[in-house]
Amino acid sequence: MIEHFNLFFGTNTVGSLYFLLLGLIVGSFLNVVIWRMPKALFSNAESAVDTGVSVSPWSCLFNPPSTTPCCGQKIAWRDNIPVFSWLRLRGKCRSCGKHISSRYLLVEFATGLAFMWSYVQFGLSFQMLLHCALFALLIILFWIDIETYYLPDCFTYSVLWLGLLGSAFNFLPLAPVAAILGAAVGYLLPWSINFLYWLWRGRDGFGGGDFKLLGALGAWLGVTTIMPILGLATILALLGVGLQMLLNKEQWNPERMLPFGPFLILAGAIFLFAPNFIRYIII
Repeated sequence: MIEHFNLFFGTNTVGSLYFLLLGLIVGSFLNVVIWRMPKALFSNAESAVDTGVSVSPWSCLFNPPSTTPCCGQKIAWRDNIPVFSWLRLRGKCRSCGKHISSRYLLVEFATGLAFMWSYVQFGLSFQMLLHCALFALLIILFWIDIETYYLPDCFTYSVLWLGLLGSAFNFLPLAPVAAILGAAVGYLLPWSINFLYWLWRGRDGFGGGDFKLLGALGAWLGVTTIMPILGLATILALLGVGLQMLLNKEQWNPERMLPFGPFLILAGAIFLFAPNFIRYIII
């Protein structure tokens, strides 16, 4: 079957273009997930507490149709073309003229590049599909954490199980035992650090979602990458905070909340894209 698909897609250049375009389209849907899913999850949790009735949050992804985030107007098809529509409208809503976040452009572009990289790296294979799914989930988690300080379990656990199942069926270079060990250590290491910090300061230093996310990345990359990922993520976080303080002329605030998930995802993605180079730099 894979050979027939390869004949259809032709050369790597043509195939790369197909998957770039596919990624742009998928990225448009990911923007819907990023915008609607946290609200649906929070609303569902409140409803379950108040009424005892729980409604599936997934229905929010398909109803209502696409609307503008600023004024709630229905989006015409010509304004819903990935990347092109945002650039043509110069990042402004056609209905009310308000600015539309560049996140929409960045998500679509990042998903397109991730899908193209997966195709170039693995060709048309189950490994490629697995990595496309991984990057889609990581992009969702990256932006939801930035915007809401929240890492939904449904997406984090999906990353975890994709890694464990991928290793179990030999779609990943990691042995199943190594994937399980990576997941366990990835969870327990930040949990232990947070526990010691809680004993010292009486409050959490990490969020619970960060434990699960690092564990999920450990299922993909193995136990030997846990410490380097955590260290690199910490460096990236410090650089990010320092740059923001410099640009906004702010003073250091130790009580300030910081979404750490995006930095874990960036560090994990670097290991996925260039593992040998990064290991060499760190070691």
